Amino acid sequence: MKRVWILSILVLLPVSFVYAQQNAGLAEEFTKLEDYLRNPKLTEDQKKKNFETNMVSSVRSTLSKRLSNPKRDLKDLKFQDLQTERPEGTNTFFVKYKNFYFQYQFPVDPETYITSPSEEIVLEKPDGLDLGSNAHKEEKKN
Repeated sequence: MKRVWILSILVLLPVSFVYAQQNAGLAEEFTKLEDYLRNPKLTEDQKKKNFETNMVSSVRSTLSKRLSNPKRDLKDLKFQDLQTERPEGTNTFFVKYKNFYFQYQFPVDPETYITSPSEEIVLEKPDGLDLGSNAHKEEKKN
């Protein structure tokens, strides 16, 4: 009986060692693929295209919930129609389109990934409002 155990150990141990070695490369491949997908190397043109796509689709999505006929009203929406600003070091963007102001918070960099905002705030400027005036400042009483 001892011989059977010793013989089976001698036969099975090298087989399991060879099998484990073959699969060790799989973990390394997985890690390399994950790193490649999480950290894409993009050209400036690709980053610009991703950013423009994300901004236009975000505004289109937001306004499609607010406008009575979004297909007609947003049919010709282009990135050139938007004004954008990004505070340095954040994924927060301020966007202006016509009389709408948006604040978008993205979960990842919208220049690197095609994404949707995780948070959005929309303000509509009333017609005739001059933001340079002191419309809401309280008057001093003497």
